[in-house]
Amino acid sequence: MASILDDRADRPQEVMETVQMEAGNEIMPLQRNEARLLEIISRGFRGGAVSFDVILQDGSEHRIGTGSPGFKLRMTHPRGLRAIASFDEGVIANAYIDGWYEVEGDIIEMFDLRDKVQDRHLFRWLWRFIAPVLLGQVRVNKSAISRHYERDHSFYLSFLDEEFRCYTQGIFESDDEPLSVAIRRKMDFILERCKMKPGDEVLDVGVGWGSFAEHAARKGIKVTGLTIARQSLSFMQQLTTEKDLPITTSLTDVLEYKPQKQFDAIAILGVMEHLPNYDEVLKCFDRLLKPGGHVFLDASAIPRKYELSSFITQHIYPGNHSFFVLHDFLKSLASMPFELKGVWDDRHSYYLTFVHWAKRFDANRDFIIEHFGGADYRRFRLYLWGAANCFLRNRLQCYRLVLQKTAVPA
Repeated sequence: MASILDDRADRPQEVMETVQMEAGNEIMPLQRNEARLLEIISRGFRGGAVSFDVILQDGSEHRIGTGSPGFKLRMTHPRGLRAIASFDEGVIANAYIDGWYEVEGDIIEMFDLRDKVQDRHLFRWLWRFIAPVLLGQVRVNKSAISRHYERDHSFYLSFLDEEFRCYTQGIFESDDEPLSVAIRRKMDFILERCKMKPGDEVLDVGVGWGSFAEHAARKGIKVTGLTIARQSLSFMQQLTTEKDLPITTSLTDVLEYKPQKQFDAIAILGVMEHLPNYDEVLKCFDRLLKPGGHVFLDASAIPRKYELSSFITQHIYPGNHSFFVLHDFLKSLASMPFELKGVWDDRHSYYLTFVHWAKRFDANRDFIIEHFGGADYRRFRLYLWGAANCFLRNRLQCYRLVLQKTAVPA
């Protein structure tokens, strides 16, 4: 039987020599190798940002690093220790998803170990660029969105804010604010900065669970929502009917959307990460927006395009997803008929937002496991706490932008 370690041809030779392979259906005894694996782990994480304890299956505890441990890794399967000793981020993540070890204590600190591990999975990285060429960007988008969003609504509603169901950052003015206050501030910011008023027609790209659409519709704004997730379409149709809101939702990719009218404004919350071709996106905005109209967009960002962990591309956002690259976008913007009205840094706000989500997700652990399984719980737990750590440590940034389409001269 193959181990998940088998997808690393370049793992350290000493780990190769230490790992005991399975013989038939029986796993060979590993006790004689545990000390050696612990030595490899201790040496590899020496001088790291945090200390932690490893608890073996026999209950013994072993300190890695010096000082008070920030968390504990409790081994529940012999392969768990081998995965940690691989120093491969993707392998370590998969081992957690498979339940081969548990994390006890402050899980957000565990991600500070990333400076000591590698994440090289060449084929997976290359396929992200080959697939859009072979299959087309729209088809790749549909597949990727389906992988991430086509779960029952209750999965996401178990951690999103109950009032707004918004899957992007709020705007916090203090760290101890409720998430709903921060998101309401953001919704009002969009309306104000894009000068949306009753009777305006607004396009909400990636309508999700209707957080912005509902807020705008309650102000008398006519909203057209676009989604490529059938679960989102179903949710929005039910929401619109039950609350009698002026919202129309279409199962359409924005790149293929060709209405017979232009809109007064476009809101695109948390979708730019799925649209890495900025020239194409801005041409699309130009086609859909009236002269003088505004665009609001926000996105988690990174300095270099397409830099994603293998965990993210395998388990969270497949396809050629890329975090937003501000300077590349501004370069594309310079040749289009848009003015940049403002850029705001939301990195700390997104950190706080993810912490709120992760805590609420953990509080609903039993519900998630019962309805979606332990693997999905552990997969998204890594995602939520890992993202919080990325924003905290400035591995990820976050921006919101407001654009205005140049008005036609009188």
